[in-house]
Amino acid sequence: MSETLGRGERFGVTPLSDGRLYLYATAVVPADTGSVDPRAELRRRFGSWHDPIPALLDRVDRLDPADILRNDLYDLAAPLPRLHHGRIAWLGDAAHAMAPNLGQGGCQAIEDAVVLAHLLPAGDGADGSDRIPAALAAYTAARRDRTDAVRVRARRVGRLGALRNPLAVAARDLAVRATPARFALRGMDDLFDGFRLPG
Repeated sequence: MSETLGRGERFGVTPLSDGRLYLYATAVVPADTGSVDPRAELRRRFGSWHDPIPALLDRVDRLDPADILRNDLYDLAAPLPRLHHGRIAWLGDAAHAMAPNLGQGGCQAIEDAVVLAHLLPAGDGADGSDRIPAALAAYTAARRDRTDAVRVRARRVGRLGALRNPLAVAARDLAVRATPARFALRGMDDLFDGFRLPG
């Protein structure tokens, strides 16, 4: 997996297990700024970047434009006060929408589901429905801090990738080059090892 940072633009490549590649590209533009031909827009923005990006764009040029997704990215500006209301629980983006800067949106939704399944009483009616409100409150207590920390971290990473000022970009790039890979990977440990089921 790789990601190249530019000035307000990013291009990423993720190999998939079946030999295909998942490509993504971002640019800081006003909302709803679409292009009639997304392939031409990608070529215009990223066609002169380093190898293998131009070659990958050659492959994208062979795609049907309908196969290229273009979406504005949004996240929650602040956490929800709780992840439940009455007998309703919110999971995933409904609970803690985050930009895909860490690849954690789906991961956090899975963690939500596991915690909720762990906390909800088995059975229904007399077998535990009176315990559902307490279980949902425990779900909020168990998930809110972790998901908000990931949301904030994703937002910060996105801001680094969105820098456009040449001096800020140069400082970011120098910091990225100067950080040993082992430290960068260690910085992700809490994302991958931070999940705990509540007691």
